[in-house]
Amino acid sequence: MISSTIIISVYKDIDNLELILDSLSTQTLLPNEIIISEDGNSEEMSTFVQKMKNKHTKLNIIHIFQDDIGWRKNRALNNAIVTATSEYLIFIDGDCIPYSKFIEAHVNNAKENVVLCGKRMELGERYSKLIKQRKLKVSDIEKNFFLILPKLIIDKTNHLEDGIPLSNGNFIYKLLKKRYVRHIIGCNFSCFKDDFIKINGFNEDFINPSEGEDVDPSWRFRAKGVELVSCRLIANIAHIYHEKRFNHEIGEINRKIMYKNMEDNISFCKNGLDKYLSKEQK
Repeated sequence: MISSTIIISVYKDIDNLELILDSLSTQTLLPNEIIISEDGNSEEMSTFVQKMKNKHTKLNIIHIFQDDIGWRKNRALNNAIVTATSEYLIFIDGDCIPYSKFIEAHVNNAKENVVLCGKRMELGERYSKLIKQRKLKVSDIEKNFFLILPKLIIDKTNHLEDGIPLSNGNFIYKLLKKRYVRHIIGCNFSCFKDDFIKINGFNEDFINPSEGEDVDPSWRFRAKGVELVSCRLIANIAHIYHEKRFNHEIGEINRKIMYKNMEDNISFCKNGLDKYLSKEQK
């Protein structure tokens, strides 16, 4: 069995992070380590992480942080990649709670020169509130998905189909797998650490959310001969509702950076992972 590190991108939201860690503690396959990648340096977060270490003694929880001087998620993620001691990396965001077989699905389908790309079910306001109030668990949705389905529809859940839990060998998954659009969603994907080094990690020229954590590495992986493969429906996560945090103008700034790099065929980004790696790691 390959060793795995799950990297969780967070910024101050300890409520959702506790839900994630609770879920990770009951996975069918535990990760070898969990890196909480904080884009900031909150004393509250540090105190909380220590509390979680005491609560979840079976989990190997590591907390990394940096100065809080604006959106620098890509820098935090690059530091997490360097910190990770496992050969296989799984990425989620701090507002997404995994189903019980999430780690198992990623690890069991891991291949060199392949990025596994999942998606997310976006819960509506009511169900998100119930989960945050501990009146309902994401595992309850997982176990009773089709019974709860009508209520999820009423609650305006987006991408509802990505909440359907299928087993790895399910014939429906095998049938649909090749038809799915294969691209990275930053809150649910995985790959070998060595494959990320091939593209020099995340591009730190992106200093705003949108494009830089998902669309940009997608094309750079392909340019380096790394295949993107869907793992929808077997590696499920539930996204907790919140207001959108970026707009079209911010996205356009990032797209200009990305399109220029694509035009110049800069798949190994210039402002990335290599400045943190030792000579032995490169």
